[in-house]
Amino acid sequence: MSSAPVAENLLTPTLPASLGIALRNVLLTLTLTVASLVLAGFLWREQGYEMLIVTMGWPHVILGFVFYFGRVMRGETKARPAFVLLALLTVTLWIIHYNYAITGLIYLYFLYHAFRDEIFVYLQTRARHRRGPGVFAVAGVGPLILLMLLVPKQQDFRQDLRRVELTGAHMAARGWTLTSFKPVQNSLGRDFYFHLLAPQTAGLRAFTTRATTADTRPDGEVLVGDHQWTQARDLSFLPHYTGDSETPPNQTPAAATEIPVLLTGGHKVGQTFRAERNNLDGIWLPVDRLEQTTEPVQFVFHLASPPLLPYSWLVSDLRIVLLVILSGLVLWRLLPGGGRSSQLWIYLLVLVVAFAGTQMILKSSNNAGYPFPLIFQFVVVFHYWSWYVFSFDKLSTITSKPLMTSLDGRPYDRMLGYLRRRPYFAATVLGLNLISAAGVFWYYKLNGPNPLRFALDYNYFLYFLVFHVTFSFSPKPRMAKFPQAPA
Repeated sequence: MSSAPVAENLLTPTLPASLGIALRNVLLTLTLTVASLVLAGFLWREQGYEMLIVTMGWPHVILGFVFYFGRVMRGETKARPAFVLLALLTVTLWIIHYNYAITGLIYLYFLYHAFRDEIFVYLQTRARHRRGPGVFAVAGVGPLILLMLLVPKQQDFRQDLRRVELTGAHMAARGWTLTSFKPVQNSLGRDFYFHLLAPQTAGLRAFTTRATTADTRPDGEVLVGDHQWTQARDLSFLPHYTGDSETPPNQTPAAATEIPVLLTGGHKVGQTFRAERNNLDGIWLPVDRLEQTTEPVQFVFHLASPPLLPYSWLVSDLRIVLLVILSGLVLWRLLPGGGRSSQLWIYLLVLVVAFAGTQMILKSSNNAGYPFPLIFQFVVVFHYWSWYVFSFDKLSTITSKPLMTSLDGRPYDRMLGYLRRRPYFAATVLGLNLISAAGVFWYYKLNGPNPLRFALDYNYFLYFLVFHVTFSFSPKPRMAKFPQAPA
């Protein structure tokens, strides 16, 4: 949710806050983010992250729209034409995503929204929630946001479609193994990426599959550790579709063009490919036992969308060049400044270091069997908590107008007047989150009715994140120009 409309028309103190308050809030947000992700991952692994994003997401989307729609109801300048245009833009993006699966662009879309909002949160926290200049009035912010959007790598923009956990006992001792999953109904002509990971198996040589040096799948390539594997062109595998026989393919000796690929060791082994039919529901892989082991081996199978715009060497080098240029622009705008204006950059530096450090910790724990969230998932949950911390900070520091002034207006404004008071806001947030959590648990863990997927499935919830981000671009009331942005 954009943090701007939480408490409109409120009287605020005139003394600016110290940098310490802003740093306190961001560290509190980071702590809540890590704690909630760790708990969700501990209980339900990767699926827990998706459940958490949807659970916290619905209250965030609902409250954001409730506050925004007050402007439309009051007929503020340009609010109603903007509402129509934003609604049309949202529907357009939905249609494009439905037909072309622009998951990566949606990730970038939300990351831009989150980074922009985080700078706004800092400016408002330091100004003690008085109206001030916009985010882009701060020198260097434009290049900084572009820089942060380039930092994530292509593998950070995949969307998990199916996930299956299995054990070494599921693997055929010497033959083809079928990993089945819920059918992907509209799979015809779509590109996919599957991979198999055996965590906590560093140094273990228990199972292998096969790859071929021949280009048997012109529509894809073998990937090891999310990178192209130069020793082979494709994995030996067969897609399985609903209605196909579940009898294993005939086992044949390894061809001269086939080489073994170790499945254990803590690395990913996978393949990109294009589905030839609808209702893709499994993958056949040839599996051979290499060595016996007394310890049980756990595998996690993922079926995902391919990354956004797979990087060629040229695009990869261009990304590095842009990172260097944008870093130089940021430093160029930063170094001439000093004093209070440089404190924003101290805040952002703390934020970036905290993000990078947390991701390194979570990623290293993945090799110990703990699945780390994607950068996108981490940023989404951080954004949720940041809005709550910001909102309660605002509601605890402002001096509101008497409640009766809100009760004299329209019923919608009276409702917003209550929501701008801390006890009512806290009760609403708690209630919405409990309702959302119950629905998500019902759908994911109690096999709720299939139509619930349109509201509670992580993949469908991306549509509502598009809705939320698009409506955060609503025009704001004109404000007096300030000679300098607050630090």
